[in-house]
Amino acid sequence: MSAKTAVSRNASLHGHVAIVSGAARGIGAAVALALAKAGASVAVFDALAADDTEASATAQGAVCKGWQLDISDEHAVERAAAEVQARLGPVSIIVAAAGIMPSGAVDSGIAQWRRVLAVNLDGARHLIAACYPGMAARGDGRMVLVSSVAARQGGLLAGAEYSASKGALVSLGRHVARNGAAHGVRCNIVSPGVIETDMNAHLPKPDINTLPARRLGSPQDVAGPVVFLCSDRANYITGIELPVNGGQLFYP
Repeated sequence: MSAKTAVSRNASLHGHVAIVSGAARGIGAAVALALAKAGASVAVFDALAADDTEASATAQGAVCKGWQLDISDEHAVERAAAEVQARLGPVSIIVAAAGIMPSGAVDSGIAQWRRVLAVNLDGARHLIAACYPGMAARGDGRMVLVSSVAARQGGLLAGAEYSASKGALVSLGRHVARNGAAHGVRCNIVSPGVIETDMNAHLPKPDINTLPARRLGSPQDVAGPVVFLCSDRANYITGIELPVNGGQLFYP
């Protein structure tokens, strides 16, 4: 078997620098800690202070630094990404996990629509714009965008703007994957089902007996697949949308 077709055995992320947005809590925090455990140096971006994430990663011997910023602010993301590169090294991994999920129905007003898309969609765009050129120039980039099952079936509890933003993330990720493949940049999407996080704590939870797995998901259930997609074991996987929903929805 040639080197080009050999299956990689490398799950280590030693030598990689990762930026994870929305990493103060929930899925983002679990992803940041999992990447750190796999050996990556991790920069955590969040509007909230990510002291707990930073302390937990550092306690396990990892390099982890926090940046408190508004992910929807393009210039703030540009500045922070430049600081990450100066302090930690070239960024080879980004995970766009920042998101907000206000409750609402079909129309919750234009102000809420714009704010949700600014955080959930524009924030991912800003991370990609800040990091893609360097990744492509070096021939090594691994991106994961965190979407949602709501992208395919709509949200019964979250607003239309949330579902729209998560659907757009899938399209954005596939566009980046298609254009980045020749430059060594991979981009994949994970779409969680109902995950127990602070972000959705204000919303009613489904009856677990209606879920195939008979339980809600945890942030750690999402973090594992993200680490795999960022590793060399997934070096020929790009543009996929991976459902992480315990059988809630099967994709064609």
